[in-house]
Amino acid sequence: MNKVHLGWPVVLLIIVLLAACSRHDVYHWIIDYERGQAGLESSELRVGDLSVAYLSNSVEEPERVLLMVHGFGGNKDNWVRMAPYLPEDYRLLIPDLAGHGDSSVGSSDDYTVEAQAATLAAFLDKLGVQRVDMAGNSMGGGITVYFASRYPDRVRTIALYDPAGSTRYPSELDEALARGENPLVVEEPGDMDDLMDFVLEKRPFMPWPLASVMEEKAMAREEVNEAIFEAIRSSGEIMSLESVLSSVEAPALIVWGRQDRVLAPENAEVFAEGIQTSRVVLLDGVGHVPMLEVPERSANLWHDFLQQHPVQ
Repeated sequence: MNKVHLGWPVVLLIIVLLAACSRHDVYHWIIDYERGQAGLESSELRVGDLSVAYLSNSVEEPERVLLMVHGFGGNKDNWVRMAPYLPEDYRLLIPDLAGHGDSSVGSSDDYTVEAQAATLAAFLDKLGVQRVDMAGNSMGGGITVYFASRYPDRVRTIALYDPAGSTRYPSELDEALARGENPLVVEEPGDMDDLMDFVLEKRPFMPWPLASVMEEKAMAREEVNEAIFEAIRSSGEIMSLESVLSSVEAPALIVWGRQDRVLAPENAEVFAEGIQTSRVVLLDGVGHVPMLEVPERSANLWHDFLQQHPVQ
């Protein structure tokens, strides 16, 4: 497994020394530090009309290639704290979806599940990657399910962390949306703190000034995030993937936080019923984003699952 070389006390000392820099300079230093500790580098490539930003590591002859897909309002860095706990001989590909992170802001047509899956397939083509083990969280989990059903020859296994795709069991988010509220979109100061309380049961350690800069960035993206959410919701794709579950041939690991307020954990049984070969793990004291809340546990579950399904 990869190892983190510097502990947070050392990082905090460096942050103190950087205190004379702007908050944004310190923010970017911390992000770059965490990526570096995970052995990840940032790149981008052109996929059709979109510029796709992504993180990857350098592995000459990888045992596996892992494709990791974030959720709505997230970005590639959602997976960075989990990455160091994955084996060093796995190649990691972690893209920003269209309209997220550092990738291009597209049109509403670029944000549907079908379009996002097609972009990921073209992304793999550009990198010369034919087959992957794929993971997705939330909206990214729904996209992963659709990708596995649409491109079965390209997916060996899938890992779903609190995936979107079923509303058989409603959540607190569904109740909020029914009231005309969307706790996933940051509109004004203070909303980021509310968002993290809503999405996370276990808040990961976030050194100054990550939270404040993240809030500024999210507020600046309010219009884009609302457009993405509306495009996905109005298409109905991400909410009604139950019909494609039976066509998923890839074995599936389904991991769900028992305290998830965004997507009800009871929906794990819907995915397990629909996908022929699947395993469900429910995590106590964890919310909607296990790879941020319990990154080591999330990585170990995935690695153990992959070992049960060796490369043929």
